[in-house]
Amino acid sequence: MDTIIWAGLLATLVLIYRQRSRAVVLAAWWVMLIATALLLRHHITSGLGLGLTW
Repeated sequence: MDTIIWAGLLATLVLIYRQRSRAVVLAAWWVMLIATALLLRHHITSGLGLGLTW
C-alpha cells in the first residue's frame, strides 16, 4: 500500500518538475488522493474484520 502511494506522489512530483499543465497535475493529484482514500478504507476495514481495534 505504501509503495503505491509513494509511486503516485513521485509521479505527481515528476509532472510538476516537467512543468506540465495545471490541469494534468491536478488530475494526477486527485487520482492519487482518491486511490489513497480507497486503499486506506480497505486497510482499516480489513483490520477491523480481523478483530483488531483502533
